[in-house]
Amino acid sequence: MRFLLFMGLLASFAGLAGMADCSDADKRFVHEQVSSPTFEETKTNRMYKVKHEQVCAVGNALATDGMRYFLYKIGPSVRYIAVHNGLNGHVQMHGPFRPE
Repeated sequence: MRFLLFMGLLASFAGLAGMADCSDADKRFVHEQVSSPTFEETKTNRMYKVKHEQVCAVGNALATDGMRYFLYKIGPSVRYIAVHNGLNGHVQMHGPFRPE
């Protein structure tokens, strides 16, 4: 089951490689959530089928850690963050989060 989830995430990230960058507000939201001390507690295996316009990418071109974040906007008030480690290919979903 985990393998299928991983393959689904990997396929979605391959399709999202050319995804648009997030707005400044979305980038702040992602960085606030990721730096929160409770971020690790929000891990989930939940997946959604989303349209390209519902996802944006947050990454630091200057950082060499290979980390990239994808913000999934599910409806008007639910957000999920996918953390993609480019060095080893690991993907972990976190959420749900409610934007303020």
